[in-house]
Amino acid sequence: METNVVKVKLWGMDVGYLSWDKKAGAAVFEYEPLFLQQNLDIAPLTMSIYSPRSQKQMPWIGNMDELYHGLPPMIADSLPDRWGSSLFQAWLRDNNISSKKITPVDHLSFIGSRAIGALEFEPAYNLGDNSAFTIDVQKLYEFAREVLTEWEATILTREQSVLWQDLVKISSSPGGKRPKAIIALNKTTGEVLSGQGMIPDGFQHYILKYDDNSVYPYAKLEYVYYLMAADAGINMMPSELRSFGKVTHFLTQRFDRNGNEKIHIQTLAAMSPPGDSYEDIFGVIRRLNMPYKDSRQMYLRMLFNVIARNVDDHSKNFSFMMDRQGVWRLSPAYDVTFSVDLDAPAYYNRHSLTINGKNEDITRADLEKVGRNNDIQDFKSLIEAVADAVANFEKYAKEFDIGNEVIRKINKDFIRI
Repeated sequence: METNVVKVKLWGMDVGYLSWDKKAGAAVFEYEPLFLQQNLDIAPLTMSIYSPRSQKQMPWIGNMDELYHGLPPMIADSLPDRWGSSLFQAWLRDNNISSKKITPVDHLSFIGSRAIGALEFEPAYNLGDNSAFTIDVQKLYEFAREVLTEWEATILTREQSVLWQDLVKISSSPGGKRPKAIIALNKTTGEVLSGQGMIPDGFQHYILKYDDNSVYPYAKLEYVYYLMAADAGINMMPSELRSFGKVTHFLTQRFDRNGNEKIHIQTLAAMSPPGDSYEDIFGVIRRLNMPYKDSRQMYLRMLFNVIARNVDDHSKNFSFMMDRQGVWRLSPAYDVTFSVDLDAPAYYNRHSLTINGKNEDITRADLEKVGRNNDIQDFKSLIEAVADAVANFEKYAKEFDIGNEVIRKINKDFIRI
């Protein structure tokens, strides 16, 4: 399926052209001249349309850091992480395609119009009809587990072949490590459709995170964190727990969709590749002239991640969103949950982003210094508000039948500010 060149599109417009340079092992991107006239600066800090390189029609070369797979950071965001990449590798094996012949540009062609955010890639690999179809969540969940554990030994039945096609369509594009699906939900009827492409009236776009039905309650725990974050004043998309079969999964509404309209998204990793601290996020907010309330929101999220021990706070877990007028804002928070491995040594559970130069043993003084340096007016009261919200953990956890031993271990790990 080698695709040497793809067209990058946004909202029906041709953004530019991406090719793969085999000798350099990196992608080459050039803006479409007509797009430069639209005044939509979709990568303002890394490959601005106003930069001399863009204006002179000079190519942009992909980033060679492992995180970007040789793609420009703006475009690398469209590739999935561990779960989606695992499905893609299984799909390649199923179609007798050697992964050694596949480039990141080929992977983008496979993603086509199914990427998170608003960027699309043509020509897109044909996976069949993209119209919405009914999903049996329980069957897909069980089949997803089989794909990841026993795929090479699996002989597809006719029913499994259909499930495999469905799974690839709805699960091969989202990021993150845990298995998930892109769905559309009608909350009135409970009907679940595929969430790729156009969805009917009465449905909303959701990401469904499969629970693996193990002793550790991933879905319930993420929902408890959603409730605590809301108590702390953190902006998140509406989320819920929903059971299919005997398994309860976590669903969260997508912030990169407004009805059937796509919203352009860039993570911190794409917006500022060197970014490795919370201070870098505040820096992006200032450089893009976002309002003060976005800085205040970011401060709340930093506090919450520290106090409630969400150490999986890497640069892809913070995003910015741009509307059709080219205005940038901080996206709602996502992937907010307890992420400490309680059986691992302390160094394994350090924060991914630093705070005041530290990624462990963070104190109230560190948090206050970041607040002071970023002109957060009420930083002291915000620290208290977040601590009070996290104090609701045991109450919420018991409400959703999380085991007492799990509650005790997590509660013990919280940071007392």
